[in-house]
Amino acid sequence: MTDTTCRVLVAYATWTESTAGVAERVAAVLNQHGLTAEARQAREVKDVAAYGAVVLGTAVRAGKVHPDATRFAGRHSAELNSKPFAAFVVCLAMTATDEKGRAQAATYLEPVRRKVKPVCEGRFAGCYDPRKLNFVLRAIMERMKTPAGDFRKWEEIEAWAASLAPLLSNRPATSG
Repeated sequence: MTDTTCRVLVAYATWTESTAGVAERVAAVLNQHGLTAEARQAREVKDVAAYGAVVLGTAVRAGKVHPDATRFAGRHSAELNSKPFAAFVVCLAMTATDEKGRAQAATYLEPVRRKVKPVCEGRFAGCYDPRKLNFVLRAIMERMKTPAGDFRKWEEIEAWAASLAPLLSNRPATSG
């Protein structure tokens, strides 16, 4: 039998690859902390039994998590509820400087929480590249005066991922 206690899946659901970048960075940090982590698209994951822990990341658009994330959580809920599970959202609401925008971002994981209770949650700013959106979405974003750019704060993402290592492996934190 294979030891799965230190093997971690970082599944992600993304529209424009911003969340994929965050998931890959989370997996890299977990690997630096002694776990064996890999990032994969949530829709491609058929089984989570081979993993000792799972992290699920999702993009948010118009206040809704990516449907692949909620499908993943529902499809694997029994298994996910039996092992360490963490989740994160990547959204432009986290670029807000006011507490209202950040509080709104805290609600986005509710559809996932209904299926699986995370031991830890992360909320990160994402990217907005108008070239990656269709005409309708681009027009909406322009009307909202949303600035284009990459707003991900890699130091925050890495710190959160490092804090996950002991939660996912049931081992004490290591420096690194």
